[in-house]
Amino acid sequence: MKIAIDARMIQPGSMHGIARYVYHLLDCFRNIARHHHFFVLINENNPLGKISWPEHMQLVPVRAKWISFREQWEIPLQLKQIGADLFHAPSFVAPLACPSRLLMTIHDLNHLVLPQFYTPLHVFYYQIFVKRCIRRSRYVLTVSNFSKAEIVRNLGVEPEKVFVTYNGVSSAYRPISDPDQSRYIRDIYGLPEEFIFCLSNNKPHKNVHQLVRAWCFSDISLPLVLASMGDPAIIQLAESFGKKHLLYFTKFIAEEHLPTVYSMTRVFVYPSTYEGFGLPPLEALSCGVPVVVARSASLPEVVGEQAIFMDPYDYQSIAAALSQALEVSGRDQTELRQKRMNYARRFSWEDMARKTLAIYEQC
Repeated sequence: MKIAIDARMIQPGSMHGIARYVYHLLDCFRNIARHHHFFVLINENNPLGKISWPEHMQLVPVRAKWISFREQWEIPLQLKQIGADLFHAPSFVAPLACPSRLLMTIHDLNHLVLPQFYTPLHVFYYQIFVKRCIRRSRYVLTVSNFSKAEIVRNLGVEPEKVFVTYNGVSSAYRPISDPDQSRYIRDIYGLPEEFIFCLSNNKPHKNVHQLVRAWCFSDISLPLVLASMGDPAIIQLAESFGKKHLLYFTKFIAEEHLPTVYSMTRVFVYPSTYEGFGLPPLEALSCGVPVVVARSASLPEVVGEQAIFMDPYDYQSIAAALSQALEVSGRDQTELRQKRMNYARRFSWEDMARKTLAIYEQC
């Protein structure tokens, strides 16, 4: 079978959730799918172009950028030229006039249920193109039962058409205890000796402002590290509570450095109010770190009983959860660390890829 996969969202210096999903899917197909031929659509300077791929996997350069009107006509032309039997659109982006069978992965419905947080162009694109593409898709993949319920309820898709394939955690995510490595990573990103860590962007539903408000309100004197762009409003808030000197913003953290950063963390916190899956908390658990997450959307489904939950809309609840997690992290907790790590290992990228491949063949 000739299978085309869109990988244009993988870009230099950016490995957000969808990009990681696609990268690990392709990486697993190196070994488990040699009986099919894959055509991977990429833009210029895509990091995948620097990697050596086996013969059954071929990179196909396209000029159309991810989320553009040009993709509506260029991708169908490429698919015809390839002679693709199946096109996997692993995000909400797909051409309306798809000449091959279409399979889409919808990670969440952010653009639909939270339109106030996105540009009018993004909302228009989702309403006009994405809804129609989902209806034309032979099957829809998603990453949690929460997202499946959202897709069925909001888009009217038949439940039997939607398959859940959980994201995975790479084996690289494990406790790193090498002091030289820790010192090296600390110097690169300007990290303090001990800290609370939040890996997130500044989109409103990520709820970072509420986290900082809770941290400022609490009597916690441990620094808070935000792996996101500096935000003047957040800095001003911290300054008003006399905690500006304890607030750190880092530049983009390369994925190969994340296991070390997680391992240096006293507590990882993820206050998001809407997630289709939420990979960072699972990665932190895999490194044995105490995790605080919002009791919202897919997060309870993903982390199970291995995290401390809080109400993301109540800064006092967040503050109490942070204090509880710091108390846990301060005790000898070898057994708890092992439980977190064992739980996270249940989520495998190879398992996700095998399930996806089976759905390709069914499709």
